Amino acid sequence: MSPRISSLVFDKEERPRQATIITSLGTVKVQWTEVHGDRCWFTSGGLDAKKLAVPVIERIERLTQNL
Repeated sequence: MSPRISSLVFDKEERPRQATIITSLGTVKVQWTEVHGDRCWFTSGGLDAKKLAVPVIERIERLTQNL
């Protein structure tokens, strides 16, 4: 099973705020936040599941970058 987005929440400026990604090795929760003027994402979940979720997180960022 390839990783898939289970839920995606946007902020009032239509930037990703939270996401839940389901992988074959577990569920990964992602939260985007602003740190010193830069948008960063933080994850929770197992390390192997996080590794599988990275391409999906990058895809979310690419798709929402030009909005």
